[in-house]
Amino acid sequence: MTTKAKYSDIYQSIKQRILSGQYSTTQKLPGGSELAEEFGCSELTIKKALDILVTEGLVVRKRGSGSFVKRPLGNASYAHLHGTKANVLANGQSVATKVLEFQVVPANEHVAKRLNCDVEDMLYNTTRLRIIDGIASSLEETYMPISIILGLKREHAEDSIYSFITNKLGLKIHSSTMEITVVKASQFYAKEFGISEGEPLVNVEQVVYLDDGEIFEYSNVKHRWESYKFATNFFKV
Repeated sequence: MTTKAKYSDIYQSIKQRILSGQYSTTQKLPGGSELAEEFGCSELTIKKALDILVTEGLVVRKRGSGSFVKRPLGNASYAHLHGTKANVLANGQSVATKVLEFQVVPANEHVAKRLNCDVEDMLYNTTRLRIIDGIASSLEETYMPISIILGLKREHAEDSIYSFITNKLGLKIHSSTMEITVVKASQFYAKEFGISEGEPLVNVEQVVYLDDGEIFEYSNVKHRWESYKFATNFFKV
């Protein structure tokens, strides 16, 4: 870390320590002044980094006692914005990806509104079937502006688009908004999932942001209901 360490970099460093078990749920986090000295920044910068971790549900503040790693609801946590492949592998499962569609298309009115772009702006449109432990588990339809996600290729869609974005493009995925509903499987989805038409699927519609506030993804993902799990944190303000 440099003496100009940004709160986003510090947030990532502390988060990694939590996920790796360096900071456990039985341990109080170092104080703001101690962390500020380590990272060469102000205590305000440390507070901003910890604020993100509190919002994500990884850290809880106890008045008069300090900050602690929050005890998870279950034994395994799903780091949603790390991407499907990274999460599945971290859970000890196998994953295969079948790319059904990879093309560049102009934004229609609906997608343009979600991505905050102009109608007819060119977008990558990817449709992928995710096969987890041999079972067709989710089908993703994704749109990304070619002006932001430069050089995306089919080979990246066959592997991990999020890995390409973070490791190759050097962009930082920050946050998302999502809406979760239950829908009936159409003939197309029933065929791809190997289920009966009309069976329930969990539909996740999502808009994803980079750390500069830019929207880089709009997606609709259908999940088999029996394998879908989602956890979040709520705060009273």
